[in-house]
Amino acid sequence: MLRQVMISVAVAGMSGLALAENPVLVQAPVEKVFVPAGFDDNDKVEVIVHGHFNSSCYKMGPVSATVNETSKKVTLNAQAFYYAGATCIQMVTPFIKSVELDRHLTSGSYTIEVANRSVEVSQLRVAKATRPDADDYLYAAVNSVSVESGVDGSREIVLKGQHPYLLDGCVKFEDVKTYVGADKTVVVQPVTKIVYGDECRGAVNNRFEYRARFGGDLTQGEYLLHVRALDGNAINQFLKLD
Repeated sequence: MLRQVMISVAVAGMSGLALAENPVLVQAPVEKVFVPAGFDDNDKVEVIVHGHFNSSCYKMGPVSATVNETSKKVTLNAQAFYYAGATCIQMVTPFIKSVELDRHLTSGSYTIEVANRSVEVSQLRVAKATRPDADDYLYAAVNSVSVESGVDGSREIVLKGQHPYLLDGCVKFEDVKTYVGADKTVVVQPVTKIVYGDECRGAVNNRFEYRARFGGDLTQGEYLLHVRALDGNAINQFLKLD
């Protein structure tokens, strides 16, 4: 009899666990869409959705985009997983999610809307490419980024990664371009160049930590840090400055 009761309790526990592990898809509470500048019709275009979950029962789900080239409109559908049977902790958790458009866009201005949400979004502007390369610059192979405050109150961006190995020559930083958009999207372009001879001295393992001051004014508030990288995948990081 005791064995039968234990089995019943175990089955009930497994049933509750199964309920908690089978989430349903709901609309994600998107509050803002960050639109990085500097894309052209030869780029892989992406935008970033941002919002807050109000409990631990929500996890970010799939986000898709449909493009209507005729009307120049991009519609985003952002979803979240809701674990209805779980024990939830009431907590406000921010989320960001990059949305890659599934094809290269023709040049022009695009209106962006979020399905089932009223969100004010800046227009996406796609320029005409001036060269056949995937990017206008040779970007650094950045794999992590952070922001630090200087003693004078200035903001400094810290880029870390590892330059690729070359059979002849090496990669060095040339410039770090930064742009602060009206929607508080900070676009960072870490531009590098290939050098030869004595300029390659010290490039033992090609690892780098590069610091650069922001070229724009950063006040208090929430920002999206969008850093272009060598592999074509940008690093997107939510940033809140006090």
